[in-house]
Amino acid sequence: MMKTKTILWSLNLLAAVAVSTAVQAADNLVRYMARPGGSVVVEGTSTVHDWEVEGKIIGGYFMVEPAFQTDLSLKSVKSLTTKETNPKAVISIPIRSLKSGKDTMDRIMQEAMKADKNPMIRFTLKEMVVKGEVPESGSPVTFATKGDLSVSGVTKEIEMDVTMERKPAKTLVFKGEKKLKMTDFGITPPSPKIPGLGSIIKTGDEVTVKFTWIVKAR
Repeated sequence: MMKTKTILWSLNLLAAVAVSTAVQAADNLVRYMARPGGSVVVEGTSTVHDWEVEGKIIGGYFMVEPAFQTDLSLKSVKSLTTKETNPKAVISIPIRSLKSGKDTMDRIMQEAMKADKNPMIRFTLKEMVVKGEVPESGSPVTFATKGDLSVSGVTKEIEMDVTMERKPAKTLVFKGEKKLKMTDFGITPPSPKIPGLGSIIKTGDEVTVKFTWIVKAR
């Protein structure tokens, strides 16, 4: 737990540097920083069995107009109701924090994702607009988002619906799910040999990524 907090603190320190730079151009935005408790799960298939890896470290930040905290309807929050301006957000996940519970599988995954040269998975938000009705309580809300996802040294624009719940103490919980293909990011689906049998496990190209990201206003 202490190691997780230390890594998350380091990620948030880097995010804070990025935020301080962004603030020079947008010093009126409310800043939310990542907090412990989030997770990311990657689910996939193979010719032997389905598989799953999970990570508990999601760093980053979310920046939006102050009206976001007072106008629960979000109608006056221009960056979330129009495409004229956008909130700012970056999510960072260390590849080596993704664990399957099997050291061999983790090593094969990290090699396939070129973790030595590209240790981070990063999502940079480009657009985030309210989708559907906003409850009177202001939570939960669904957003149609668009952003750049960088994995294994390759960046692709993706679209994804994301839900947000408001929690006490100015805390937000974001959740999303997206199907992706490894080959779209230059990753060759692993095909390791089974020791002693000589047969090869073929991993499916498509994976499902599910995440829960927790942020809190500073």
